[in-house]
Amino acid sequence: MIWANRYREMDADLEDGTEVILEGDIVYWVEGGKIDLKPWEVIVVGDGDQAAAVERLRSELEERGWFDDEQKQQPPAFPERVGVVTSLRGDARYDIQNAIHGQDPTVDILVKDATVQGSNAPTSIANGIHHLDRSEDVDAIIVGRGGGSDSNLQAFNTERVAEAIFTANTPVITAIGHTDDRLIADQVADVATITPTAAGEYIVTSRQEFLASEIEPLEQQLDAAYETFQQDHAHEQELAEAADEATASEGLPPIYYKVAIAVLLLLLLVISGLWLEVI
Repeated sequence: MIWANRYREMDADLEDGTEVILEGDIVYWVEGGKIDLKPWEVIVVGDGDQAAAVERLRSELEERGWFDDEQKQQPPAFPERVGVVTSLRGDARYDIQNAIHGQDPTVDILVKDATVQGSNAPTSIANGIHHLDRSEDVDAIIVGRGGGSDSNLQAFNTERVAEAIFTANTPVITAIGHTDDRLIADQVADVATITPTAAGEYIVTSRQEFLASEIEPLEQQLDAAYETFQQDHAHEQELAEAADEATASEGLPPIYYKVAIAVLLLLLLVISGLWLEVI
């Protein structure tokens, strides 16, 4: 039994299955036949072995090519539906939702509840990815949670989660709040972001920014091409009229006018082709 104020002072993050060494007092309650263990120091063991196991897995997956850039998929710029694998009770869900709808409120968000820490987390996260990946309506999947200690984030260093990300046909973006070394899930994912908010902002491109950066320059190019076409057309028309005046008195056929019309049509085809190529 640990009092809450004492636990907050300890440098330990405990969860079911954590192996620890305890130093403290044993209190006997003879009348009730009860023994209480009241630790004043908790030492988490196995961290070194766990880190070594993660590095072994990292090396193995790297040899398989799971981290290669050639395996990455580019998420769509304007997804209609985004799947999210995270805990329904965590803040990450709302951070992602607010970031996405801040960019584009028309995007539909489908959240798949998952346990994001503890012994059941790898299976829960992987199942969530598989579930959303089977939905043809989901354009991209965000997998993540808020920050936490190294032990809290270990689900994202497991082969089960890495395999679910790697085998997904839908682009996967990780959104795990951490600042330490990259997790294995980050390295396998198509895109890795450092917070749920950053993932939401990345996955949905602002339509206003897109219009400013892509459409407006294209519109300017088309306007310039059209103005050039008008100038060429006016010049060719002047040449045709001059040719008609020069040949009218001699009764010759307006051959120069016909040539000018042909040149004009050729220019129109070239400009149209350039316009279609730009689009």
